[in-house]
Amino acid sequence: PAPAPGGMGDDKPGDCVKVALRMRPLSSKELGNNESSIVELAENTSTEGNGSVTINDPDGKEKPAEFAFDIVFGTQVLQQTVYECIGLPALNSMFSGYNGTIFAYGQTGSGKSWSMSGGGGELRGIIPRVNEQLFVKVEEQMAEVSTRRFLVMCSFFEIYNEIIFDLLNPSQDKSKLGAGLQVKEHPVLGIYVKDLQEMVVSDANKLGALMDSGIKNRAVSSTMMNSVSSRSHSIFTIKVHQKDEEDKSRNVFAKLNLVDLAGSERQKGTGASGQTLKEGANINKSLSALGNVINALVENANGKKVFVPFRNSKLTRVLQESLGGNSLCTMLAALSPAACNYEETLSTLRYANRAKAIKVSATKNEEASQISRLNAEIEELKKKLLESGGGGGGGGGGLMAEEERREMQAKFQAQLAEMQTMVNSTWEEKARFSTEQEAQMAKAMELHKRQQRAMQEEHKKRLRLFQDQA
Repeated sequence: PAPAPGGMGDDKPGDCVKVALRMRPLSSKELGNNESSIVELAENTSTEGNGSVTINDPDGKEKPAEFAFDIVFGTQVLQQTVYECIGLPALNSMFSGYNGTIFAYGQTGSGKSWSMSGGGGELRGIIPRVNEQLFVKVEEQMAEVSTRRFLVMCSFFEIYNEIIFDLLNPSQDKSKLGAGLQVKEHPVLGIYVKDLQEMVVSDANKLGALMDSGIKNRAVSSTMMNSVSSRSHSIFTIKVHQKDEEDKSRNVFAKLNLVDLAGSERQKGTGASGQTLKEGANINKSLSALGNVINALVENANGKKVFVPFRNSKLTRVLQESLGGNSLCTMLAALSPAACNYEETLSTLRYANRAKAIKVSATKNEEASQISRLNAEIEELKKKLLESGGGGGGGGGGLMAEEERREMQAKFQAQLAEMQTMVNSTWEEKARFSTEQEAQMAKAMELHKRQQRAMQEEHKKRLRLFQDQA
C-alpha cells in the first residue's frame, strides 16, 4: 500500500489484522427445526496463544476443517468480555495516537449487530461501551495532567445500495437518483467522505444519543433469517484530538472506526424479493469486492506485487486505510453453528483466515507533523496558483487556454482556502460550527415532520371527501 497519510511518528511495524471469532447459540427457529450444531470451539480470550474452530460437514462428504485464530469466543461469552478483548485495546491505542478499526463480518443473522451495538444494560455491545469508557479515560487523563485538553468528534454513515448516506443528517431521499455523499482522497488527511457531518461531543450521553439517532435512521428489513436484517454497511467514527500546553509532544490525534457490515446472504435462505433482493445483491457485491481486496493484500503480504482493487466498491474505498494502511485493525467474524448454514459458516471462516495474514502499518498521528505537511501542501498550492496565472496561448487557442487557466486558478484557490482553514481553525470554531450544524439539522427535521403531518392530514381530508361523495 502507499504510505499512509497522517503524522510521521513512531511506527508499529509488523502488525497484522487481528481476528476474533464469535459463535452465537442456536436460535429458537433453528432449535424448532431440530438443527444440530456442526461447529466445535477451543475458546481463547487471553493475549497469549490461539483459539481454534472446527467445522464438520453435516453430509459427511468433506473432512472436518480446523482454523486457528487470535481470539475465539464461545456461545456463553459476556458482552463485557468481548469489549475487553476487542474494544478496550483499540480505545487505548487511540489515546496513544494510533488509528483503529473494528469491523464485524458474517452471514445475515449471525450476530454482528449484536456484538457491535447489543441491547440494554449488561447486554450493551462494543460501540456503546467504547462511547462510555472514552469519556472516563478523558476525565482520568485530565485529572492526571491539568494542562491536557481533549476534543472529541463523531460521524456516522451508511453505505446503502452502493450509495453513502449521512446517518446524523438523514434528510436525503434514498431513492433519488444521484443522491448520496462522495468519497475523496486528500494528500495529507487521506481517504474521507466529503460533506459528512462531524459533531463535537462533550460527554458519553451526547455521543450515545447521536449513535442511537443514527441507528434509527439505518436501513433495515425483515427476511426469513433475521427480522431486523441490516440492509446497509454502517461506519461510526470517533475522532480524538489531544493537546498539552506544556508538552507539545503529547499533541496527538487519532480516529476509531466501528464498522457493522451487512450480512452476506443467499436468496434461498432469506426469501428476499423486490427491493430487499436488490439490496441483498448489492450487499453481496460489496462483500465480494472486500474479499478480493483481502486476497490481494494477502498476496502482497506474501511478497507478491499485486494490484489492490480498493476502488471497486464504496465499502473497500472507505476501508482502504483500515485494511493495510495507517490503522490497527480487528475483524470480528460472527458464526452460526447450525447445520443448515454450513456453506456460509465455512465461507466466513475462510474469509477470516485469509484476513489474519494482512499486514498493517499504523503510524502515530502527531499534530506537529500533520501541520508541517499541511503547510508544505499550502506552499505547493501557492506555487501552482502562481504558475497558473502566467501568460501564454496565442492565436485560436488563446481563449480556450485563458478559460482553462481561470478554471485551474479557481480550483487551486478553493483548495488553498480549504487547507488554510484546516490549519487555522481552532477547537472553539469547530465546536461552534458543530452546534450551528446541529441546530440547522434539528430545524430541517422539524420542518420535514410538519410537512409529513400536513400531507397525512391532506390525505385523510381527501379520503373523507371521497367517502362522503360515495
